[in-house]
Amino acid sequence: MISVCLATYNGSRFVKQQIDSILPQLSEKDELIISDDGSFDGTIEIIESYHDKRITILNHRKTNQTGMYRNFRFVTENFENALNQVHGDYIFLTDQDDIWLPNKVERCIKLLGEYDCIVHNYQIIDTENNIISKQNFNKNPLHKTIISNIIDNHFRGCCMVFRRDLLKYALPIPKNVIGHDYWIGTLAAYYGKVYYEIEPLIQSRQYSQSVSAYRKTTIPYKIKHRIDLMIAVLKRITM
Repeated sequence: MISVCLATYNGSRFVKQQIDSILPQLSEKDELIISDDGSFDGTIEIIESYHDKRITILNHRKTNQTGMYRNFRFVTENFENALNQVHGDYIFLTDQDDIWLPNKVERCIKLLGEYDCIVHNYQIIDTENNIISKQNFNKNPLHKTIISNIIDNHFRGCCMVFRRDLLKYALPIPKNVIGHDYWIGTLAAYYGKVYYEIEPLIQSRQYSQSVSAYRKTTIPYKIKHRIDLMIAVLKRITM
């Protein structure tokens, strides 16, 4: 069984395109768990319009924000809320404004026959679905050591799928960790076998209002985030 975890917040502009790219790749036994963080732009109404029994909508929390969804911790907690409800053996993480390519699930499930976590390449598109980059990486960007992966982290949630067994190490996510994907990926590389698929399997939408656009933060912020992640990982693997 496959569980897809999708975190939403005011994603009405693109969420339908994303869901339309996911559902055809799932069987009737699979599930799409959507955790919403208090959307007020019609996102929930769009999701409910599918009337699809595979879709579960979770109401996470109200952010009390009227502007951009800027706080990365909100995103992490939103995904964690979805992860706490999964039933599947294989778990996909996905963002609200991307598009899955038609062979994503088939390719990832095949690779999971040998590996515990798959991270794959991606194309970059704009708001009109025009391709900006056909392939973001030309070689495997992942590293072999914990420290290297934390310093130069390329575990991007929208490009990750992993076996359910990894959740026993990853949950709960420490409150001071910013980035559910960085956290899960780093632990997956420590506890299991991670494979990087060079073939792009999604189209990642990049635009100024997206949450990922705000990952271009200050150097002090990035240093603190990496130190916090390092401490949290070391605590978890020595428990």
